Amino acid sequence: MQLSTDKDYISIFYSKHGYYTPLNALPSDTAKQAAQRIIEIETNPPLNIKHPWNLKAHLLADWIYGLAADPSVLDHIEKIIGPNILIQAADIFVKPPQGKKKINWHQDANYWGLDPFELVTGWIALTDTTLENGCMRYMPGTHKQNKIKHIETYAEDSALTRGQEISIEIDEEKSVPVLLKAGQIALHHCLTAHASAPNYTEDYRIGMAVRYIPCHVKQSDGPPMSAILVRGRDDFGHFKYDPIPKNSFGKNEIRAHDNSMKPHAETNYSTA
Repeated sequence: MQLSTDKDYISIFYSKHGYYTPLNALPSDTAKQAAQRIIEIETNPPLNIKHPWNLKAHLLADWIYGLAADPSVLDHIEKIIGPNILIQAADIFVKPPQGKKKINWHQDANYWGLDPFELVTGWIALTDTTLENGCMRYMPGTHKQNKIKHIETYAEDSALTRGQEISIEIDEEKSVPVLLKAGQIALHHCLTAHASAPNYTEDYRIGMAVRYIPCHVKQSDGPPMSAILVRGRDDFGHFKYDPIPKNSFGKNEIRAHDNSMKPHAETNYSTA
């Protein structure tokens, strides 16, 4: 697909297929520098954090939050969900060189009690993503099937917290590879089925999946979600607000992360 900045074209394509890719977002150097910092954290993970640091990572560091809330990124999100935008989570996915972890076909919103299902995931590439290093694949149109039953495998080679995967057969030949350059973003509906293979290369593959919600969406069930208003105004107040981080992995940031993640620990963070 060729790059387009036309709002109507992007929103129409997204509505029909459940995704849009690629879009230019962050400068390449910014993305690559962030990837290097993440590799350092992944290599020497913080010992004083109670929950997985890569989930809702935007609460732990100002520079991670800055990536998720970058105006160029939000401009693209606004084309899909409008001007009033909440960040619910920014999850970082690291595939090490010659790794074995993969992500089976699933829907993001399987465990999220949202009404309506209008959350959009902005998947920001912090390194180039290719077929060889385990790029995502989308299955167009699956966002129109509502929630599909999932099976929880807890497989060791799954990068998902419960090894969840949808219980229907997927025709891989109809799937769309999400090929991105560092700094580009792909958008997908929270009910669009997607998956990714292991990283077979000698380099890291790193991306950040940011969950953006329009303010009128509310939570209908499950442990309470929290969010941050990053653009526009919130006239509904459906979500408790997380604090915006001011430092990188400071005491206040770690406390905020703990408070936001604690309600979801019993579900192995699948509801976060």
